[in-house]
Amino acid sequence: MKSKKAYITLCGVYCGACGLRLAGLENDDRHLSERAKQNDPEELQYWKSCPGCRAGHHRDDCDFKICVARKNLNHCIDCREFPCHQHEEFNSDGVPHHANSLASLEYLKENGDDAWLAMQEKKWLCSCGSNLSWYLKHCLHCGKSSSCCVMLK
Repeated sequence: MKSKKAYITLCGVYCGACGLRLAGLENDDRHLSERAKQNDPEELQYWKSCPGCRAGHHRDDCDFKICVARKNLNHCIDCREFPCHQHEEFNSDGVPHHANSLASLEYLKENGDDAWLAMQEKKWLCSCGSNLSWYLKHCLHCGKSSSCCVMLK
């Protein structure tokens, strides 16, 4: 696996908890939300093989990625315009796992990469050691209720 720093997204969500990505890594479609299961198979495979948006050329169409590259920055939080309207819209676009993206980015800005990664890893790992994904209500391995689950509305 590539560096966990690839999980530090520009948008503020933790892609280490992405159900699509985890379904691919763990070969377990139970991580997929009902919405994700409706993707066409080719698109689903694309997401299931995602290495993280900052790794390689995956998601080169991302507006955050394009802006950061255009401004020659390492991260959106390095921009003097942060938080911009793009982040504010993303945070409030109605997609449940986007809802805390600004708070997540503020935490990253104040505490740094290592602290942010440690906090995310702790939040998205069950006490049994299994990975939790954004829309899981229960751990896939021990069945424990997932308190970090982001419910679809």
